[in-house]
Amino acid sequence: MTQKLPGMSWTHPAQSLSPSGLAKQAMASFNGRPQRRAPADYPRAGLAMRFHVALDDWGTDLGLWSSCRGLQVQFTAKEIAQGGEYFDRDLLPDRIRYSAVTLERVMTQTDSPKVQEWLANVAMRWTGYEFDGEGDRAQYAGQSVTIRLFDHRGRVVSRWVLKNAMPKEWVGPDLNAQSNSVATEKISFEHSGFLQSEPSMTALEGNQ
Repeated sequence: MTQKLPGMSWTHPAQSLSPSGLAKQAMASFNGRPQRRAPADYPRAGLAMRFHVALDDWGTDLGLWSSCRGLQVQFTAKEIAQGGEYFDRDLLPDRIRYSAVTLERVMTQTDSPKVQEWLANVAMRWTGYEFDGEGDRAQYAGQSVTIRLFDHRGRVVSRWVLKNAMPKEWVGPDLNAQSNSVATEKISFEHSGFLQSEPSMTALEGNQ
């Protein structure tokens, strides 16, 4: 049986054996001699609590976040109705839609100002096609947002690159002098997709 995790694959050691090898392995187990499995044979599981977000690959670090929602893709199909067909459905591929990705975290003195500074730079370039800006005032055309998922040893298990990502919304904390809760911030991105053909994770991340 082959098990898969995002961005990587794992094959059960028995699948690499010949039929005779499988028979020997089954006989050994039947005789009460279980086969030992090396730790390297197990798949590397990604931990939902360990992920990192950066703009333009590693170029601009947005700091650490506590949650990431919206990594979702929908393959929509269009139903074609034919006269006289009442039981079968004819489907044709339609649009591929990606959900907005939302990041959320507690506001900190180190990381939160980075987001405000970046949003200010985006706002300065948030112009329409009719504005012929140059240099730092050139029209904002989106950036790549890279989300990396790590295992318990800090090795990259998978990554998603949100292509042509643009900030959709930033939401600051609800402030209340009578509350003792921590202040949080959220930012959402619209993007043109994260599905793409790429080399293996080992080649991309240097087998971290």
